[in-house]
Amino acid sequence: MSLFDPEQIRQMKPGEFKVYNYITLHMEEIPKMNIRQLADAAGVSTTTVLRLCEKAGCEGYTELKYRIRKELGHRERACSYDAVPATQFIRSSEQAGKFLRDMELAAGICEKAGLIILCGDGESGMLTRYGAYLLSSAGKAVFSAENGSGLSCPKLDSGSVLLVLSASGEADETVERINRYKAAGASVISITNTAQCPAAQMSDINFACYMPEICGELDHISRISQIPAVYILERLAAAIQSSKTEK
Repeated sequence: MSLFDPEQIRQMKPGEFKVYNYITLHMEEIPKMNIRQLADAAGVSTTTVLRLCEKAGCEGYTELKYRIRKELGHRERACSYDAVPATQFIRSSEQAGKFLRDMELAAGICEKAGLIILCGDGESGMLTRYGAYLLSSAGKAVFSAENGSGLSCPKLDSGSVLLVLSASGEADETVERINRYKAAGASVISITNTAQCPAAQMSDINFACYMPEICGELDHISRISQIPAVYILERLAAAIQSSKTEK
């Protein structure tokens, strides 16, 4: 199992070894298990599982599962579709305190904004038009900037929000755009696949999906499910509309 190097393994405590051994023997089951199920199966507490995640360099159990899915994907290199990760993301988000708090904050920022600019790259970039449709339907002024178009910055007093859709969160144009808008005083909200990419780190609020890569017919081509991103956009638009109704 490549999630740990020899030094990390040597530093593991007995309880952490139980989790490690269970994961190595049941890797294909882990992506479908929540943290409580893994803790019970390994005979340890959820705190012990989180300590193991930290030693693996993960911010939490969600990232550990993402890395395990990626490891399994590299092993199989299969051109198959699995809806489980996307549906699990949606179900867990409905009960995740941080996600709900961030969604409320994002909706508040967007509700007060004079203009929302959507930008994206790659597959995620194709969702900008749909996102613009959703947000405009919620009563917001929206501009869609796809694939490097519309790089102009908002004025400092415009109260603009930049909503970034980028799976990798690493494209030069995307990072440059975020930098320019932040310098102009705009708020930045991003939807990325991990919380460690530049776009996520530069954002005021980030929603990380942690979807596994789906291999294409050629080994060097891969993609990820956009279902979580669509869910976040629809949830955000609904939250903005709800906020307007309450007022």
